[in-house]
Formats: sequence, structure tokens, C-alpha cells
Amino acid sequence: MRRPSIPAGLALCLLVLPTVTHAEPALLGGTGFTLYEVSERVHMDPRTGEPVRVSPLLGFAELGTPICPSAVWVTVPKIESCTVIASGTNVVSLATATSHVSGTFDVVLKLPSDSSVHIPNLPVLSGAFVGTIDLRLAVTSSSGLPLLLFIRGSFRIEWSSVALPACSELPCTLPFSGTFRVPFAIDDLAHPVEADRGHAAFYLADDRHSRIPVRPTERSAGFPTVRLEVSFGP
Repeated sequence: MRRPSIPAGLALCLLVLPTVTHAEPALLGGTGFTLYEVSERVHMDPRTGEPVRVSPLLGFAELGTPICPSAVWVTVPKIESCTVIASGTNVVSLATATSHVSGTFDVVLKLPSDSSVHIPNLPVLSGAFVGTIDLRLAVTSSSGLPLLLFIRGSFRIEWSSVALPACSELPCTLPFSGTFRVPFAIDDLAHPVEADRGHAAFYLADDRHSRIPVRPTERSAGFPTVRLEVSFGP
């Protein structure tokens, strides 16, 4: 049986990715915290032979979510969301059919001295994360490619320059769950196709039938990105 190939979870290095596209806060997923995978590097662990994936993510958390507290508004009036960047690793266990994700993350705001269109880069909150994807629960296409993947884990907030209503003290651990939506392309007869960067692409909806168009702001240098929608809570 073909195992689905898993996107690398949470990982980002924005300082070396000037071509990353930005999604408007108003177009976030329904969870209020949405991340996009903008690239991926794969290698095999020489000790175990297991695939190791490292990928960058960039996304936005709406104001009022646990990692984008309302206190940020005092620093940046009229802000509607916080930019989230991270750097992480995903290791796929061939023995247990699970994918283990770990890494670090930062919530960043724009420096007042930067251009109005400059990517946010000033950390106001930092921490780490861990998570697990059960590959047996993946929703795949007829050819075995993953379309929906589900992750559970926790964010550990280790430092913050703003008050956090969700945390009485630091470090603070916040459980989360999430859904990866992997983009795909189809032809006029709804058959999967290989497509170039400019081809229309879609995400699979929760009903596992409907298609969600990939927006221009959900692409990185023209490529449709994997979308991760995160919800906080057990």
C-alpha cells in the first residue's frame, strides 16, 4: 500500500525567502490561525532510512487568538492579525505510520522603520512546538496522494513581550489540532493532472467532495502552497 507523502509541518526561515507571498488577514481559514508551506527540502535519515522533511511556513493568527493577544493592538493600532513564522522538522516513521513534527516559532510585527510593504520581522512572542500526524487517517486521492492530513500537538510559549491572557506564567503550553490541505490540480473531466505554476489548483473541503480554489495569495513564487488551519484547545 502506498503511504501518503506528508508536508513537513511547521518550518520557516523568512530572512532567506524574499519571494514569499502574503495572504490577506481577511482571507484566513475558519480557525483564525492559518499557515502556508512555502518550500520543502527532503532527505533520508542515514541511521533509520526514514524520510525527513524540512519546510518553511508563513501565516497569520487573528487578533485575540492565544498567540496573537489583544495587547498587540497597543503596539500596532488597527492590526487585525499577527504574522507567524517558524522553523521545524518532520520525520515520517515507517514503522508506526506516523509523522512527528517539531520546531520553533515566532510571532512577528513590522518594524516602524521598515517600508509599509516590508515583511514583518520583529519578534514579540517566541516558542517551540511538537505534533503528530497519524498517516492512517489521511484522506487520499484515488492515486494515493494525500489531500487532507490531521495533526495534534502543542505550542510551548517560552517568551513574550506582551501580556498573554491564555498563560498565567511562562513557559506556557497550549494544545492544538490542525488540518493540512494539500493543493491539487484537475482537468475539465475532474481527472488529476500534472500542472505548471500558473494552472488552477484546489484544496479539498471538509466534506471530502467540494473543492476550494487556491487563491493567488496562497501561492509561493507561483506554486500553490500546502495550507494548515490550526485550532487551539484539546
